[in-house]
Amino acid sequence: MSKRGRYDLDSIPQDPPYLQPGALVEIQPPEFGYESPWHIATIVQRATPISSNRFVVRFTHLFQDQKTGNRPLRMISLGDIRPHPPPQRPRKFENGDHADAYHNNSWWDGEIVQELMNGNYLFRFASDYQWPKYVEFEVNQLRLHRTWLHGHWIPPLEASEIAVEEVQREEEPTKKTMEMEEYNERALVEVANDEDGPNRAWYAAIIVTPVGNKRYLIQYTTMRTDDNSGFFGKVMDTLHIRPRPPDIEVPDQFVMLDQVDAFYKGGWWKGVIIKVLSDDSKYHVYLATHEEMEFKHSELRLHQDWIDGKWTKPSPVI
Repeated sequence: MSKRGRYDLDSIPQDPPYLQPGALVEIQPPEFGYESPWHIATIVQRATPISSNRFVVRFTHLFQDQKTGNRPLRMISLGDIRPHPPPQRPRKFENGDHADAYHNNSWWDGEIVQELMNGNYLFRFASDYQWPKYVEFEVNQLRLHRTWLHGHWIPPLEASEIAVEEVQREEEPTKKTMEMEEYNERALVEVANDEDGPNRAWYAAIIVTPVGNKRYLIQYTTMRTDDNSGFFGKVMDTLHIRPRPPDIEVPDQFVMLDQVDAFYKGGWWKGVIIKVLSDDSKYHVYLATHEEMEFKHSELRLHQDWIDGKWTKPSPVI
């Protein structure tokens, strides 16, 4: 590399986890002023030159094109970005507490005015531009107000406040679970296309928002648009959506007849190992599409089935 093309690796910022590509963040767009709410976005990449301390982001709801439903990439300065706090347990609020309310897909600064008889809270917006000024919110739409300063939340986010996901129970799935899986915004999922037929592939995606009638707007995370400007978005029903499979230990070496998923053209395709090559790092896989292909060890994962709301390992091939 020429001297002009060289750079000092030590001069490249080592970004914290919340600034890594794919991380969920909150942004206060400078053009909206200091009274703007915090809008949720995803980090795409650090912008160049790196000395500018700017990041390319995509908002989850803001700046949506009404015709196409797409959201363009935006360049945002580091000072207008903060982490998205982890999900928090519902808490008891007192009158006068400084809080944030989730309203119109954003987090708004304000104050708890009164706890109502139904368990909800009357909230007063701090912004003079928000009308009505007073709105009733459920407790799960509120959080204690915090400031992100020098890499820390003030007041600190205590471990006891963070919501812990329930471990999946072993009993039989309920009728509701069997009929329709429900997904939260920003949930990591896999989706399948009708055109792929019964032996379809599953593609990594993220839930953007529910659109009603058991349908969700999703965004692929491995399939980019033709002009490479972003990732495809699509409305899909729950029959073609499933949670991301849990991480399970991948063996150092697959063996004959192991049921696997092979990563090909951005998706995971079901198959079975039919030949282990001599270097033990490549395999011949017979795909469910009746094609035989060669894959590297890093392109394979153990196959799991999503049945009645549970992940299960398939029966051995005989």
